[in-house]
Amino acid sequence: MNAASPIGGKFFHALLMECFAEQRHPTEDEVDSIASKIWRESHGSLTGQTWQDVARGSDAHRQMIHAARAALGVDRQIAA
Repeated sequence: MNAASPIGGKFFHALLMECFAEQRHPTEDEVDSIASKIWRESHGSLTGQTWQDVARGSDAHRQMIHAARAALGVDRQIAA
């Protein structure tokens, strides 16, 4: 699914179940789609800023990607 496409809870749950059933990690595009949903439902709804306008590599972008990966059960903290 394209990150620019609106997604809902049904997509998240279907993706989560698919990843578990197939024992695979989500693709980066799938993670980005979930990050977009998290952004839209939190910060974006308050500021009007779209996910596509969030600078890649910014703190906000990293936080949303981290949250999406955590929601999908694939977030791993890299030991420093």
